[in-house]
Amino acid sequence: MLNFLFARLSLLPTCKRRHHLGFLLSNASHIFNSFSSVVDSSESALSKRNQEEQEASKGIKLKDLDLDKADSICNIFRSYGFSETQISKAVRTCPQLLRMSPEILLPKLRFLDSFGFSRSELPEILSSSSMILRWNLEKCLIPRVEALKSVVGNDYERLSLALRRSGWIFLQQDVTNVAPNMKVLREHGVPQSSITQLITNHAGLAFIEPAKFAEHVKFSMEIGIEPVKLTLIKALYVLAATRKSTWKSKLDAFERWGWSKDMTHSVFRKFPYCMTLSENKIANSMKFLVDEMSLTFEDIETCPVLLGYSLKQRVAPRWSVVKTLKMKGLFTKKVAPRSIFGLSEKEFLEKYVSRFQESCPQLLSIYKDSKASVPEVH
Repeated sequence: MLNFLFARLSLLPTCKRRHHLGFLLSNASHIFNSFSSVVDSSESALSKRNQEEQEASKGIKLKDLDLDKADSICNIFRSYGFSETQISKAVRTCPQLLRMSPEILLPKLRFLDSFGFSRSELPEILSSSSMILRWNLEKCLIPRVEALKSVVGNDYERLSLALRRSGWIFLQQDVTNVAPNMKVLREHGVPQSSITQLITNHAGLAFIEPAKFAEHVKFSMEIGIEPVKLTLIKALYVLAATRKSTWKSKLDAFERWGWSKDMTHSVFRKFPYCMTLSENKIANSMKFLVDEMSLTFEDIETCPVLLGYSLKQRVAPRWSVVKTLKMKGLFTKKVAPRSIFGLSEKEFLEKYVSRFQESCPQLLSIYKDSKASVPEVH
């Protein structure tokens, strides 16, 4: 249907062409889809703006469309490797594309295509985030991409990754923030390799308001995160994405299990994502680790990623196997949690299930039954 729609559109009578373009516009209220997670508090504002733009896009009427221009736009997308489905998706997300001048659209596509995206990557990105193409090339796209280049240099592979992973949130942010934020990192001894990782994985962080950025860096240093470790970049990501009220509620969630603020900060130093877990996830993980497994704070601190592992898919099933082995006297030595829960599933099954298959043939069933019986907690 879509192949027919686009391939034949320019050959159809005017009334039928309007009908087919109407099909493209029929889902124009499709919510703007961003590629990555929140990196700072400005995301909600950006999301709101995008939704407002989507609402405004509903006002496009077929009678206002220049059908020849719309045909040209579709053909331009095809020339950049867009499938018919991807063109339709891009137009549903941003119907204004059909009214855009080819002379405006082409330079934007050429610019974005210059960063080493594969034949399939650019259409994939833009079909989901076609609102990007509404931004001004000279005033918005180029200055912000150049700001990223000023940090990573001509490493186009890194730059390409940064653009794919960023969700383009930085298009909404002040380009002049990048230089002072990078200066703060360098002044604190953060190596270029870590700064490059920040741009590659969390480009939006570089654009946040400098006072907030400096505050996050200062806090990270105060609680003992070493500037030479990549953990700092993860910590900055979490701090930028977390409101102060949310941060306090997470501290309270750990405090209910007897942890002081310093104890929680100690875990955060090693596993920053512990503060992105929901209060429900924290409560259920702590209940299992403390009540069921009898782990102490020191045990959890040595392997804090335990808090983030799925109870249903990893922690509970593996513990059921280890507990069975201990009950049968087949496993008596003390093992660090990381040696049990840090293994891949294949490694775990080989080391703790297959190895004891003759002595305890029901282990695999115990493992699978535990997976089936434990509810998932998010």
